[in-house]
Amino acid sequence: MGDLVELVRRALFEDGLLGDGEEIIVALSGGADSVCLAHILLQLGERCGFRVSCAHFDHRLRGEESRRDAAFVAEWCRARGVPLYIGSGDVAAHARTGNLGIEEAGRHLRYEFLESLGDERTRIATAHQAEDNAETVLLNLVRGSGLRGLGGIPPRRGRIIRPLLAATREDIIAYLTEQGLTWVEDSTNRDGKYRRNRLRGEVIPILREMNPAFSETVSRTARLLRRDEETLEELAAGAVRFVSGAAVYDAGAMRELAPALAARALRRGAGELGVNLNEAHVEALLALMSSDDPSASLDLPGGLTAARRYSRLVMGFPQTEGETPLPDTELPFGAWTELTRPGLRVYWGPIGAATKINGKFTTWFFKKERICGSICVSTRRPGDFLRPSGRPGKSLKKWLIDEKVLAGERAKLPIFRDEAGVLAVPGLGADVRAAVPPSEADAVLICGKEAMDGEDSF
Repeated sequence: MGDLVELVRRALFEDGLLGDGEEIIVALSGGADSVCLAHILLQLGERCGFRVSCAHFDHRLRGEESRRDAAFVAEWCRARGVPLYIGSGDVAAHARTGNLGIEEAGRHLRYEFLESLGDERTRIATAHQAEDNAETVLLNLVRGSGLRGLGGIPPRRGRIIRPLLAATREDIIAYLTEQGLTWVEDSTNRDGKYRRNRLRGEVIPILREMNPAFSETVSRTARLLRRDEETLEELAAGAVRFVSGAAVYDAGAMRELAPALAARALRRGAGELGVNLNEAHVEALLALMSSDDPSASLDLPGGLTAARRYSRLVMGFPQTEGETPLPDTELPFGAWTELTRPGLRVYWGPIGAATKINGKFTTWFFKKERICGSICVSTRRPGDFLRPSGRPGKSLKKWLIDEKVLAGERAKLPIFRDEAGVLAVPGLGADVRAAVPPSEADAVLICGKEAMDGEDSF
């Protein structure tokens, strides 16, 4: 099945899923799709010069069958000399404590494990294929999704890539048969209590009777919808600015936008501040935008507020009395810097020159040669990403939600960054890109708030 190998090669190099010198870690469950993907990537790795390893996550849901799968994957990798990462998690317990469905809880722990592997140049390949994509589109349609959900599974999201997304299950089984490869079957794939399985076993066969190429047709449609979604998001992004932790809009310009674009811009601004808006909130904001009252305001979920400031609409979190916004501030090397927020002091410089480090101050150690340009402190920005040592990398927005930082506090948190991205965040840690143990460091970043009026330092 040379066509399938070529399909994956094009996805990697012509569709931009893989860059030069990058490594791929394959999420290998032992099922047919993942075995096919791992086998093809090993061939292409030898031919095209990239490294391949595998990762297996045990969900602890199927007892002896789970142990069988893990043993199969371990032997498969051993026989081919492929490095293997092993992870596991109690999905059932995570579902209970997080009030999640089993499928969602499993996906959450699985991706957390996968994202913890490698570095920013490592790609994580999952074996999603055309049938998976069609099922996802149908599930999102049933739930009542917008354009993003109807775009299905993206070929790439962050470090996650899906090189098999255009392949059909029929292609994959034919390839495995031709190559004489075996795989294991997950018995839960036949369990009718899961909605995806019911679609796969009951609904899609009927749709395939109407259109034998149903999965391929849905994949093509989803790809076109993703392109539309990307274009609309770019247009919406141009309508919002982020200033000192608030989303700012030109009310006049917003009124000139098509309602769908204006609504996207509002959702985008609130989303970057950690708040999701429903249709009623968006309608209320659009009305506020058109109001004749130049100082009208509106309360939104999560402590977020929106207020007209004459020709502007400002969406953000109310500041405590006496608190001022935190503007972008560059930190000179070798000096303490007093920030505009009362009592907040920062030192950036050589370790030996730091004259004041107390136990309540947060301290991070760095190799100066790993810092890209100058360091500044600011509030959050769209796209911020953090990977602390020993923990998975994810968007700063997701970190703050997962760590249960109150929505009203997220916009006030000082974020330390260089020209390549986030370096450190109080309460979360320093990014592995530049952070080192104290014994290897030649520079230190210290952030603290002097205790004032009986307050605790963070």
